Amino acid sequence: MTFNKNLHHKLSDLEPKTAWIDQPLPDVAQNERDLDNHSLAKFKDILRFASQYWGGMGALVVVAILIVALIFIVTNDTLYEWVRNYVIASNDAFHNNHWTRFFKRVGAVLALFGVVFVLYQGLLRFTQLGAERIHAWGLAFLVLALATINVKIGVELINWSGDFWEDVKNKDVPKFIPGLILFSQLAFTSIIAGTYRNFFSQLLQIRWRTWLTENYATRYFSDNRFYHLEQIHGQDNPDQRIAEDLNRFTEMAVALFFGFYLAALSVYEYSKAMLKLSGDLDTTVFGYVIHIPFYMFWTVVLYTILGSLAIHLIGRRLVKINVLRERYNADFRYHLIRAREYAEGISFLQGEAHHLRGARHFFTVIRANWYHYMWRIKYLSFAQSIYGQAGIIFPVIVAVPRYFSGAINFGGVMQVLRAFGELRDALSWFIDNYSTWAELRGSSTRIFNLDNDLNRVDGVQAKSQLHVVENNVGGVALTHAMLARPQKNAQGQLLGIPQVVGLDWQISLGERWLITGASGSGKSTILRAIADLWPFGEGHIDVPTKGKMLFLPQRPYMPVGTLREALSYPDVPTRFNTAAYETALDMSRLSHLKTRLDEVNNWAWLLSGGEQQRLSFARLFLQRPAYVFLDEATSALDEENELALYRTMLVSLPDITLISVSHHPQLRTFHQHNLHLEPNGTGSFRAVKSII
Repeated sequence: MTFNKNLHHKLSDLEPKTAWIDQPLPDVAQNERDLDNHSLAKFKDILRFASQYWGGMGALVVVAILIVALIFIVTNDTLYEWVRNYVIASNDAFHNNHWTRFFKRVGAVLALFGVVFVLYQGLLRFTQLGAERIHAWGLAFLVLALATINVKIGVELINWSGDFWEDVKNKDVPKFIPGLILFSQLAFTSIIAGTYRNFFSQLLQIRWRTWLTENYATRYFSDNRFYHLEQIHGQDNPDQRIAEDLNRFTEMAVALFFGFYLAALSVYEYSKAMLKLSGDLDTTVFGYVIHIPFYMFWTVVLYTILGSLAIHLIGRRLVKINVLRERYNADFRYHLIRAREYAEGISFLQGEAHHLRGARHFFTVIRANWYHYMWRIKYLSFAQSIYGQAGIIFPVIVAVPRYFSGAINFGGVMQVLRAFGELRDALSWFIDNYSTWAELRGSSTRIFNLDNDLNRVDGVQAKSQLHVVENNVGGVALTHAMLARPQKNAQGQLLGIPQVVGLDWQISLGERWLITGASGSGKSTILRAIADLWPFGEGHIDVPTKGKMLFLPQRPYMPVGTLREALSYPDVPTRFNTAAYETALDMSRLSHLKTRLDEVNNWAWLLSGGEQQRLSFARLFLQRPAYVFLDEATSALDEENELALYRTMLVSLPDITLISVSHHPQLRTFHQHNLHLEPNGTGSFRAVKSII
């Protein structure tokens, strides 16, 4: 093939020579300032949203208290002491038997799971939470129980470290090997508990995400909300909010919830350990003697509070930056998707340079936002590093005065260092998870915005004065109908500008109507109103309850899959047999596709515009509707194919009620009536009916 060199250019000839990395960055700081703090998700809103999965706020509080109480009872030190005393007191041969002790331990575990099972059955039988929510609570219990085990083992490791390092200092060889064995047992148990804690939390996350995605996808696609959302609000990237933001929300919410529990329990347990190790401090300030009880404990608390405050002041802008980062990345991806969707038209018009410039523009905005993010993370990381590095030497400085005074031994110093580190890490939960919390607020904000827009769509539908009602008589009737064109004013309010006025139109069974008029006169709007896709206007539209109504748009939808799936859409492909598919293809002049029924392909890319319109007629021949509405459904066909399809349709479906929108005069012969839209001198159009 020979290309015309005057028409086809290299992108390098059409584009400026400046590399993308050298492009000047736009000012995106204004977008951050425009993002109102009140529009960002608040903690109470996030908690209320999350509680929907768990059965509501009441159920969340009650069941959470039950689970925490059960775990507290199981891990209570008093209970442990009672069990220990019971075992010591039972020192006869039977109780000292290894198998008996083994069965006691197994029995304790089985008893615990028995209590959980009884609680599970009670919730399932006597509450309205439902199986999915109770399964979620069961997984939450497992994760919390395993987290509790991890913390308890951490406390035991603190006690172990004191004895072990004191033995090392004293060169007590006989106690060294048992100390290593004890550490191995504790570490192995901690590893198993930690691994399964992560496993069950991930299982809970995917179940929660599945529940949320099902609800949002169902809501998005029900009642044509996805269509109205784009039509009314032009919501930016709702697909990303359902596919990605819900994923991020569940991932971060699960991590933060269980992380917070782990941190809170750790603070409780390690505070007890730290209080045991802490001594009192007497110091003189300006001649006054100040007594500070448990000074090491209060030192770590003050250290963490000051660090958390500094981190918050530095990182609070991250929430807005993350919200905008998601928006900018989604805009860039949508630009690339649009180029792929309209690849042929762009190529014919030689628009590749235009789309490359657009891609460069969107990515430059991403870079500008990323630099804001990068600088903020730099300051945040700098503060976190100072906080972390200072935490290495700070406990030594705090502990050595007591060591030098002889109040604690070397093993005690090691215990203080470990307890200080564990308590500091637990109290630093907010610092360590600040960026995660910022991302959670960002994703939650985007989800809540989608929620609000879906609610607005429902509000527009509810306020609509254009009522579509079903009748048992048959036929279609529009009575005193006015169809409007939506338009936003300067305040962003949605107004209806009259487009088609004074529309009284009766379509009886078996009639064939041709709708004509200038472009933009409202021909397609009439079909949208009949299909209950147009809430803008007023009046009444009666549609039949009996008999299938089929609408064929100018650009038919082609699902990616087998040709059977494309032909049967929106029905399942098993509804029709192979002979029916082949007959429909013959009738629509697509016989060359009969051997490709089971081929998986992107048919919107593979078939030409005319072939796609003929394939939509094949759907018509398969489904055999009683009413068919053709919205310029043959605009891409040559006259011969167009006339042939109309003839075939009327021969195979002689009683069909037909409404066509078209500019082609040759189609008048297939219709009995004409509805023509003509200007009325006020910017709108009126309908004139006539017999052909």
